Amino acid sequence: MRPVAINRVFVLFLLALALFVFGNGLITLTDPDEAFYCLTAHEMSVKNEWLTPLIFGQPQFEKPPLVYWLLEAAFKTWGESPFTARLFPAAFAALGVMAVYFLGLMGFKDERKAFLSAMVLASCGFYAGMGKLVFTDMIFTVLILCAMAMFVLGFVDQSRKGLGTIGFYVFAALATLAKTPLAFLVLQAAVILFLLYRRQMNFLMNWWTVTGISLYVIIALPWYAYIYHQYGQAFIDEFFKRDHWRRLLTAEHRGNDHLYFYPLTMMAGIFPWSLFLVASWVDLFKRLKSTVSLMDYLCLSWLIAVLAVFEFAHSKLTSYILPLFPAMALMTGNYLGDLLFRIQQRKTLENLLFASFGLTAVLGIAAVVAAGLKKFHPYVPSMGPVFFLSGSLITLSGIGISVVLKERYQTAMYVLALSLLPVFMTAFMVSNQLQGYVSSREASEYVPPRAWGAMTVLTSKTNARGIRYYTGQNVAVLDFTGKPFFSPHPIPILDTNEKVLNALEKQPWTIGVVRKSAYQDIVKNFGGKYHVALLKVIGMDYVIRVEPLKHL
Repeated sequence: MRPVAINRVFVLFLLALALFVFGNGLITLTDPDEAFYCLTAHEMSVKNEWLTPLIFGQPQFEKPPLVYWLLEAAFKTWGESPFTARLFPAAFAALGVMAVYFLGLMGFKDERKAFLSAMVLASCGFYAGMGKLVFTDMIFTVLILCAMAMFVLGFVDQSRKGLGTIGFYVFAALATLAKTPLAFLVLQAAVILFLLYRRQMNFLMNWWTVTGISLYVIIALPWYAYIYHQYGQAFIDEFFKRDHWRRLLTAEHRGNDHLYFYPLTMMAGIFPWSLFLVASWVDLFKRLKSTVSLMDYLCLSWLIAVLAVFEFAHSKLTSYILPLFPAMALMTGNYLGDLLFRIQQRKTLENLLFASFGLTAVLGIAAVVAAGLKKFHPYVPSMGPVFFLSGSLITLSGIGISVVLKERYQTAMYVLALSLLPVFMTAFMVSNQLQGYVSSREASEYVPPRAWGAMTVLTSKTNARGIRYYTGQNVAVLDFTGKPFFSPHPIPILDTNEKVLNALEKQPWTIGVVRKSAYQDIVKNFGGKYHVALLKVIGMDYVIRVEPLKHL
């Protein structure tokens, strides 16, 4: 393995700090996913429960426990806050950048390519964004990446074959505890494809593989066995049938169920390196019959294995293919390194840099303006100057950098990697005014905490978990659409007038955090018996107080 460049490791550390950690406490936990994971960890922590995930006071089996363990540990050590909740995803995102660097050192045997690959991963928009959110996907992705890095360690250095093989299966087991047993399938498929390409299947035919698989079983299976022993068919039905098999056959989000969804996600997600990724694929296609390297085989196997598992499932989410991004970053870094090395291809690099800076400028201003106009339209009059200023700065800097950095390729790479910062800074500037659209934190202030007395709060599906997390109160979801939660929740679903009336009659007065249509339905259908007071409109939520007229 090539020697580590300490100065470049320091650059990667600073880049990770700026992109993954800075500002993580400025925006409250978002609905519905961040609230979901934090609510589960909170309820487990309150009951000092480490094995059975809980939500709304009942067991839930949507995900294995590793991420909840990390959240519990963070909450017990540093207290509950948005910053501590996002601490481990950010730490794993930074670990992933370093893992790509060291994997590149082993595979490319070229420190510059390793550094470029790590820089691409750290600064691609989707990876940077996921590093700032409480999801299982970042932790799962980095564990997949670490498993692949351990495999490469054992493959390229026969003296460390045992360490690499065992490490591969240990990280596969941790990935299985982070999200899904499909981790083993993806990793094993990628390795087998790679060895088939290389015609070296005998690499797995040894006792190290047997030992590694045994360790996988010892680490990954006990939790699954315990939960099955405790809950039996309920666990099988939710975890395997609903959250795995059903997602294969049924689209949770029908608009995503297209074969082009993941390819477009890959292209958009690696921005601002999208053009370089395309160029790297074109270059690899040209080299397929001549100079295909070990890392080419590895990245191709990695891409094929992940897409083979997720592409043909009908439930598609952008986060599902986050494990592809380290492989794409390695392919892009490999191509960039070759361009910098080949003097005759410097013109190609210059053109790609110029086009990328221009594309960054155009999409940067389009993103901030679209955010203001489409989703956060009530704030456009007051925030318009901010959108205009930040968009103008991105545009001017993109055009200016394209001209000034002509032929200063290494510096241009640094600047392009940091081009996401203006967009992030714009988000921070407007976060306090816009977070009502993505979080239940402000609405929860109108709900009395459980310490004042138990009550049931009417909510929408989106913020049911957030209201529960911030207030501790029971919730009932008001929903007449006939579309229940994709994974059932142990809470009442009020989908008829009779159910709503029954819920209102059980308590002297009721707080609701609902959407506009639900608020209008309550006024229309129950206005004759109840006084419906609109307390506040926060984002798309209407905070209401419903009280019988006879009490007034």
